[in-house]
Amino acid sequence: MLRKSLQIILSIVLAIGLVACGGRYSVPDNVLKNAIAISVNQTEQQISQELKLSAAPKVSIDRVKITEQSPLKIQGSDGFHVKGVYDFTLKLPKRQESQSDNPFDLYLQRKTEGKTQTWQLAQRTEDDWNLQPIGARKG
Repeated sequence: MLRKSLQIILSIVLAIGLVACGGRYSVPDNVLKNAIAISVNQTEQQISQELKLSAAPKVSIDRVKITEQSPLKIQGSDGFHVKGVYDFTLKLPKRQESQSDNPFDLYLQRKTEGKTQTWQLAQRTEDDWNLQPIGARKG
């Protein structure tokens, strides 16, 4: 009985430890949502320019589901290649449009200075990376 109880306690401690460490090696939800919003907004602005609209519609990212995530180095700093799907709402002047399960494929770079992490959306150019700030997060 004591041995069984000890195994259960050790299993719980191990599970908590794995969950606690998981955040260190993954992309925070708010960073991922902001990166998707930046990417979607860039596309919307391009479409708005081509259609000669006065302003790009506002986009709200509602749900994000990661299907693949792998670490990599981007210009010598830690980064992630993240794939998945998201839902969004497009806010137009007179109505809203929503879409579900839109695929995303992003590269994100993380830099840590002290207890602050900064994140950048990394977009591959012909021979380098174009980095766009996403925001800072206290670690």
